[in-house]
Formats: sequence, structure tokens, C-alpha cells
Amino acid sequence: MSTAAIRHATGAAGAVSPVPVDAWNEVFASAPDALPSQARPWLRCVCAVDGYEDASRLYHAPDGRRLVLPLVRGRALGPVLSARAALPAGWGPGGLLGEGGLTRPDDIAMVVADLASLGALTIRLRPDPSAVRVWEDGMPAGVVREPAMAQTLSLEGGFDTVWRRRFRRDTRNRVRRAERAEVTVECDDGDRLVPVFHRLYAMSVLRWARRDGDPPALARWRAARREPDRKLCTVASAGDTGCRVYAAFRHGRPLAAIVVLFAPGAAAYWRGAMDEDLAGPVHANYLLHRVAIEDAAAAGCGAYHMGDSAPGSSLALFKSRFGAVEQHYSVYRIERAPLSKLRGTARGTVRLLRTMSRSGR
Repeated sequence: MSTAAIRHATGAAGAVSPVPVDAWNEVFASAPDALPSQARPWLRCVCAVDGYEDASRLYHAPDGRRLVLPLVRGRALGPVLSARAALPAGWGPGGLLGEGGLTRPDDIAMVVADLASLGALTIRLRPDPSAVRVWEDGMPAGVVREPAMAQTLSLEGGFDTVWRRRFRRDTRNRVRRAERAEVTVECDDGDRLVPVFHRLYAMSVLRWARRDGDPPALARWRAARREPDRKLCTVASAGDTGCRVYAAFRHGRPLAAIVVLFAPGAAAYWRGAMDEDLAGPVHANYLLHRVAIEDAAAAGCGAYHMGDSAPGSSLALFKSRFGAVEQHYSVYRIERAPLSKLRGTARGTVRLLRTMSRSGR
């Protein structure tokens, strides 16, 4: 289906862009399950780090409720050719915020129709995975869907309930082993531990390169593009993003670190890194998440979002050990041209070339 057909699937209400600060903050505060990445300060960081401009949109539903779409737009190619995203890759879910919560598929249909009317070459929508049913029920045909899987741990009942009933027994044992091995955890709401994270992340990049058979120089270049040092520095030093860095140490040596984002209703694990040779044997990552999950429960959060994983991967298994439940959802693309097919073909060609290079063909 063309963008014109999507546009006429339902009447699009007029939108205000960018969203006024007070309106965004009020809608965010009213949404019980709002994610940290849906807050206005987060979009400000996206723009500051990656050079986007604020293209957020405020809607009014027919019953008067307000809806906020965190949206950014590239600057270089003009309003039509520049991609829009809610949110860009590497910045977590954006999707749509509804006043009082997002429960109505009609809201999705209205917003998608409005976005299709903008005439942009491509618009990427990565919603809150917990709202997948609302998005699917309201999404018109013709929108490209990219399957994804997230994992989320419910904090209902408080940390004692999570520890006894949701953590697996072997997870509790690993946490205790880390404590017996004298692993300690430090956390900071500013940028004090950011250099520690960056050192561990550089080690992780090289480990991933060895795993994938990539040249170290190429791996470092890709990492610098996707996760530049200024990204975490900007988020951690902003003061209003809910960013907290946790780092595990043993005998003064850093083992592993994670970055967790806090909002009133939810916490979200955003990034992680480790020295595998030191962290693995003493289960440092288990202790890190145990501390972060306890903090989230103490702060009144209803969920601890652990981010996307590939189904069946070792990362997905790790998250499941804490009781995180799989949430299968879609990333949506509204496109004027078949860009997703072209991207898929290009990725397939790159994978083939890498395979041939490794095999010496």
C-alpha cells in the first residue's frame, strides 16, 4: 500500500511540532509505564550527539487526550529526503506517549496517517514493546514491519518477590558467588564512572571482533560511529535523563559496567561492557543487574526493561535467568520507496563477502 493509501486510512488530526516543553512533560508524567527514552531530555541528547533536529509531534485525540511522538529528523538532506526516526537505532524505544497511557489502536492509526502525509522518504518507528498489541491493532497495512524481541522483568511485589520468585535459583547462586568473591558495585548518577565504562567497552569491542572474525581496526571504526564516547558522556552529564552507571570491581580492578535509565514508572538497561576474563569467572554481571534491579524496585518502578536480544541467543538466555519475559514486537517503517528491501540486499551482500573473506575464497 502506498503512503497515500495509508494517509487516507483514517483522518489525520493537525499536529504541533515540535512539542511544547510543558505539554510533553505533562503527558509523560501522566503515562504510568512511560520509558526513560520517551522523555523530552532524552530526545535532546539524541539531537546533541547525532546532529538531528527535534521533529516531535503533539496530537489531540477526538476525546481531547494529548499524544506525544518523540521524533527526530536529519538536517542534511532537507525535509523530504532526510530520514525521521522515533527513535534512531541505538537510542532505545520511542513510539507514542498517550495521556494516561496508550490503550487505543485508533491513536496509532491517526498518527501513522499523519506521518504518511509528511511525504518523508522514510520514517522509522520503534515502539515500547509492552504496547505491541495496541500498535499492531492500529497499524494499517502497507507499513514495513521488522521483527524484534525485547525482554522485560516485572517488579510487581517488590524486590523480595522478584528475588525469590522470578530470579532463577542458579541466578541467585551466581549473585552469592560474586559476593563471596568480594566483587563490589559502585554506582553514580553523573559522569564519574563513564571513563571506567569506556575502558571496558573498548575491550568488549575487540572481543566481539574476535568472535565475528572482523579486523580490530574495522571493529573500532564501527564502534566509534555507532557508540561514540560523547554519547554516554552527554547522557550521563545531562542531569535530567535518569542515567545511572554501575561498575563492578574486585580488588580495585574494574570487571564490568552497565548503564541503566530510570523513569518514575520503569527502569531500562541501556548499555553494558566487561572484561570477560575477569568478570566471567566471578559472575560480576549477575551482581550488577541484581543491584540495579533492587534500586529500580526501591524507586517504585513497575518494570526493568532489559532491551532487545536475538531469540535463542546467549544474551537472551542471560536475561531470562532474571525472570525477564520475551516480548515479540515490530519496528515499523513508513516508506515512499522500497528502501527496506534495498537495505536487506546490501546487508546480505556484506555478509556474503565477509564469509568469503574468512574462508579464503
